[in-house]
Amino acid sequence: MKYTSSPSRFWRSASIMICLAAVALTSLHSDEGVQYPDGFRRWVHVGTGVIMPGTNPQLKSEEGMHHVFANAKAADAYMAGDFPDGSVLVYELRDAQQTNGVISEGERRRVDVMIKDSNLYKGTGGWRFERFFGDQQTENAIHDSGSSCFQCHSKADKHGFVFSQLR
Repeated sequence: MKYTSSPSRFWRSASIMICLAAVALTSLHSDEGVQYPDGFRRWVHVGTGVIMPGTNPQLKSEEGMHHVFANAKAADAYMAGDFPDGSVLVYELRDAQQTNGVISEGERRRVDVMIKDSNLYKGTGGWRFERFFGDQQTENAIHDSGSSCFQCHSKADKHGFVFSQLR
């Protein structure tokens, strides 16, 4: 943008941009509606794991290729395991396909999201949990305020209730 006109025009434009940014942040961190994190595949890639079909009956729901992504706040906090408010983690589960010894990702099965806000989600370690099946981005499949997710995540209390490690 070229600013050859009055300084007041610049500040009006800047104010509008700041307001739009605030609205975007509010919608990501508000308690209303779903909070699907657009563009998460461009965040910090924490790691990838593969659970092949038939490997472990207890992990049947996790069979496939799973990637973990962290926004900048979460990535900065990984070593200490003390995640600040505004941290967002994404667990993306995709089908795993093996051809000639090469394992590659297939269709998306689901996206799980953890959003840190210690004031709003005190009963679940400060985390909001969401789940989206397939390419769905508007309907959270978690209907118990994340308590079922937290039952398992509470076992990772030494690392901010997060299982994945950034190495």
